[in-house]
Amino acid sequence: MSDPAIDAQVHAHADRLRALENEAAWQRRAASDDGFDGIREYSRAWHENRSTAYLLRKSWTDPVNRWFIIAVVVGIGAIWTYLLTQ
Repeated sequence: MSDPAIDAQVHAHADRLRALENEAAWQRRAASDDGFDGIREYSRAWHENRSTAYLLRKSWTDPVNRWFIIAVVVGIGAIWTYLLTQ
C-alpha cells in the first residue's frame, strides 16, 4: 500500500505543473490574436528540429489526409509486392 503523504505530494506537484501548463497556454493564446498561430507553431517546430513530426501529426489529424496517406502506403506496398513476385 502506498504512503498517503507521498501520494498527496505527487498530486500537489502534478496540479502545480498542470496549472503552469495552462497558464503558459493561456499566455500564448492571448498573445496570438493576429492570425499567425500556424506560422508561429511551425517556426517553433522548425527551431526544435521536429518539423517533420509536426507536419505528419497535423496531416494525420485531418481525415482526408489520413486516408490519402494510407492509400499511398498501401499503393506503394502493392507495387513492391507485385514487383517482388514477378
